[in-house]
Amino acid sequence: MNWRLLLWPFSLIYGGITSIRNLLFNIGVLRSKSFPLPVICIGNLSTGGTGKTPMTEYLLKNITNQKAAVVSRGYGRKTKGLILANPNSTVEEIGDEPWQIFHKFKNLKMALAEKRVEGIDALLKAENLDFILLDDAYQHRYVKPSFSILLSTFSQPFYQDYILPSGNLRESRRAVSRADIILFTKCPNDLGIEQAHIIKSKFPGKEVYFSAISYGSLKNHLGKGFKGSKKILALTGIAKPKLFIEHLAMSFEIQKHLKFPDHYQFTDKDINSFKKMLDQNPELQIICTEKDWVRLQNHWDDSLKSKIYHLPIELEILFDEGDKFLNQIERHLKTFKA
Repeated sequence: MNWRLLLWPFSLIYGGITSIRNLLFNIGVLRSKSFPLPVICIGNLSTGGTGKTPMTEYLLKNITNQKAAVVSRGYGRKTKGLILANPNSTVEEIGDEPWQIFHKFKNLKMALAEKRVEGIDALLKAENLDFILLDDAYQHRYVKPSFSILLSTFSQPFYQDYILPSGNLRESRRAVSRADIILFTKCPNDLGIEQAHIIKSKFPGKEVYFSAISYGSLKNHLGKGFKGSKKILALTGIAKPKLFIEHLAMSFEIQKHLKFPDHYQFTDKDINSFKKMLDQNPELQIICTEKDWVRLQNHWDDSLKSKIYHLPIELEILFDEGDKFLNQIERHLKTFKA
């Protein structure tokens, strides 16, 4: 039995509060602000780990004929308020995922703001933009997006989950009605088309897609590929490291999994412990996620640069529906009317 189901009475209270809040937005008591350009919201109903960063990067990589900006809360940053990212912005100032995205795409504009309206307003004053990507803002209803992409992991679909604290949902499953696209992420590569159709049939009138994680090539801080023993230390500071560890286990012998909480801020003590492990086992290398690599980079010295590798990931739309997915987004950008 799942002990969290015992918390169901508290879920009723939490769900009631979120339902009232949504009602107040729906009837206009609480105001959502619209903007004179397309604002695409990327979010989820459940807490963390659904693949919002790979989705954001997927859109930025594939919609290249228009000038985009990203607005994010900057979860885990050590600053507050509005910040416009610049090349000198640190991970501590803007957060690990925003830093990763900002430095991956040349000329990208980005605002960090708890109040997303302030972030969008600041960008529009400073830049001539074609569209804005709103990161992790499905519940941030003070902005009225022109298009919403709802993400859900395949292994823990929102339609089988419950509201916090008995489950992981931030609001009722009924909130799926606000989505223009539903994307199931982190799907197994052998997902069958029949199973996909069964899931699609649960959402008549909605466009439903499926995606998997595509892994890139290992690189260290110097940009060099992996060299050394198959015996490694795996390091993760992400919400759901299971797929990452399973992927590494296909090619390496994982001697130890150094597991940290999502967005964990590494300390000098952590770095010294990593050095000690590597000194005691010179044949070992450390392999971490790309997000962890971003947070580690300010800590390592020359002795670690060649010993820590990161594994980039990308999102891949399954069943050859990548073009259909992008065409739906681009059609919205072309036909948008303020």
